[in-house]
Amino acid sequence: MDSGQLNRLKKWFAEYVGGFYTGGQDAYLDKHIRLKEEHTARVCQEMRYILHGLKVRQADGLLAEAAALLHDVGRFEQFRRYRTYADPKSCDHGLLGCQVLCENGTLEGLDEPEKKILLDAVRWHGAKTVPSELEERSSYFCKLVRDADKLDVLGLLIDNFTRYYRDPKHFDLEVEFADEPFVSPDVLKAVFSGQLVDYRQIRTLHDAQMVLLGWVYDINFGPALVRILDKQYLDKIAAFLPETPEVRRAVEHIFTYVRSRLNPSH
Repeated sequence: MDSGQLNRLKKWFAEYVGGFYTGGQDAYLDKHIRLKEEHTARVCQEMRYILHGLKVRQADGLLAEAAALLHDVGRFEQFRRYRTYADPKSCDHGLLGCQVLCENGTLEGLDEPEKKILLDAVRWHGAKTVPSELEERSSYFCKLVRDADKLDVLGLLIDNFTRYYRDPKHFDLEVEFADEPFVSPDVLKAVFSGQLVDYRQIRTLHDAQMVLLGWVYDINFGPALVRILDKQYLDKIAAFLPETPEVRRAVEHIFTYVRSRLNPSH
């Protein structure tokens, strides 16, 4: 990919997303379209940070930024149709994103291998795990997008938790889980075993926070882990959790894992 091709994708994306705004006629829709547009911009920033640390060749860097730009392109139509971003309540936003790109001819002019990489990244960036059958190049770019996406979502959710605990009565977003003072045993067990938590096991807000800590098991690239530490995301999430011996051990387990990833010789 070259810079001209990336710029054309940026222009298409801005025009496509702009078509979802109602000019205030549907303020609820406008607000949620803007949320995802701003999320996309931040994921592109996080992608550039990761790429800088990896020192990839320019063409691959541009392709990775294109994958970040397009990763959530299905979210806009998803929300307009269903008024939710919850895939189980609506549709698979990754699959819908691929349909949007194909129906609009967005990737025309790119080489076939690049088209496949972008479609695979859009299709699978939100899956619990990257499918093992993906080709190596597709898997690589999909993992880049997953890391950049997680970096932004971590920051966003920390802000939301902070606002909720500061004034729960006036918190203006949906609270999906019970605000109970414990972490479920199944969630703790997954963290100690180094496994990603099945989201169906989440019962409480603290479960959800522990799941976020466990995301480090699914961070693929060193620069993304460094970014998480630099922004103190783990410390901030841990501060929300109850002070119990089991939770303290789980948090320390997470920190030990991250240190071993970044300093494998120690």
